[in-house]
Amino acid sequence: MVIALVKANPALAPLFLFAGAGCVAAVSYPMYLLRTHPEILVDRKNNPTPWNRVQQHQNIKFINAKPEFYEARKNLQRPTF
Repeated sequence: MVIALVKANPALAPLFLFAGAGCVAAVSYPMYLLRTHPEILVDRKNNPTPWNRVQQHQNIKFINAKPEFYEARKNLQRPTF
């Protein structure tokens, strides 16, 4: 149905292309965030505190403005109270 519509009106091809790419991006980016960011909690039963696995020198931010900050923290020990 869509292919016949695009063949009849070829000017609609970019519309379907960009709408499809937007739908794929709208699904894939949240899946990427769920897999890679420990502060997003999905499974409370097996790992209730995933943020405790993050080391002090580990960067989990999407955009890092100062990477030398995390490099300077590599040799620090976790504080014990």
